[in-house]
Amino acid sequence: MMEAWIGLGGVIVGSMITITKDVWLSWVDRRRDGSYSAIRLIFILEEYADKCIDVVGDDGTAQGQPAGRTDDGEEYLVAQVQSPDPIDFPDDIVWRSLTGSLMHRALAMTTKARSTNRYVSASAENAFRPDFEELFEPRREGYAQLGLDALELVNDLRKQYGIATKTRSELGSEWDPKAHLHDMLDRFEKHRNRDSRHSNDLL
Repeated sequence: MMEAWIGLGGVIVGSMITITKDVWLSWVDRRRDGSYSAIRLIFILEEYADKCIDVVGDDGTAQGQPAGRTDDGEEYLVAQVQSPDPIDFPDDIVWRSLTGSLMHRALAMTTKARSTNRYVSASAENAFRPDFEELFEPRREGYAQLGLDALELVNDLRKQYGIATKTRSELGSEWDPKAHLHDMLDRFEKHRNRDSRHSNDLL
């Protein structure tokens, strides 16, 4: 009888070791896939943020002067930077290896970009020469927010998967894209609030 119990105990222990090994290997595989996917996403999101920053800096001028001119000599603002397409994520990203929150935020970037483009297009219908203010303000502000969302997601991916980044001093630059985008969003909000107060004063 004792031998039977010993044999059963050995089977149970062996099963537990196998299960533990399988769970550990599964965790290792998921962690590896997560790190790979995070690195892929970081490069994609940083490139997208750079393009967004280019749009934010596009005020329709060239070398400080309105970029457009009619045959009659009237100057007007013209966009100099093409808006980036919504992110088209590659097939090799293992989405299930990411946390639910990070996966949702990454996939939502495409939806946010499309919504921003629709809003900018709708605003452009009420934009007229020479300033096209109803086009440039929503466009620049919208892409400032998209760029900031992308960079904040990059930071959280780095933290989650322990992916180091070089400091600004190591990169030889004091440029801080997140701070720049925060500053631009503050400027857009102040400008919008000022216009709102001015409109209320006229009523």
